[in-house]
Amino acid sequence: MAMVTRELDVGQSALLTDIAMCVNYYRLFSPGLYCCTHVPLQLDANTRFVVGVLVMVNHGKHKQCAVDESGQSFKGPPNFVLDVFPENDLLEYEHRRECFERAGVTEYVALQDTQSPTCRWNRLINGRFTLIHEDDPGYIRSEALPGLWIPTEALRNRNWWAIMAAIAQGVTRLRHHDLMESIWRKEN
Repeated sequence: MAMVTRELDVGQSALLTDIAMCVNYYRLFSPGLYCCTHVPLQLDANTRFVVGVLVMVNHGKHKQCAVDESGQSFKGPPNFVLDVFPENDLLEYEHRRECFERAGVTEYVALQDTQSPTCRWNRLINGRFTLIHEDDPGYIRSEALPGLWIPTEALRNRNWWAIMAAIAQGVTRLRHHDLMESIWRKEN
């Protein structure tokens, strides 16, 4: 079994760093989540990738994957995965999307490194990925990570401060509170 590792160019790495900063900002409001960048993920016995950003719920009923026994990678489908791809090549995206869908990853986001990043936000609905453009006017609101609100215009403009402001608002809502309760209360 070979691990699929993609090298990122400088622009892709910068985009990954910026969006990872925003996702990690969400994690700072959400104790009980792992958020890692450029980390190995073992989906099944034959499928292993290095992913851009991985977020998993670490406790409670929403936990889907775990750190493997060696501490070297994650094993199983995480709640949220984000990858960055070059402007003109989505072949690897299609393959990863199929693998993540089959494994049961709740949300898989692919950003193409263009002047205004192109976002492909995939949400698992009834066992199949559905492409989400906006689920609220001007926003994509994560189902896997309640409170992770991404204003689509801010993403297109690479306005990371506006994205973090939306996240700061999103984590004050009941759905984020409910996620936190499911992590920290044993009866949930």
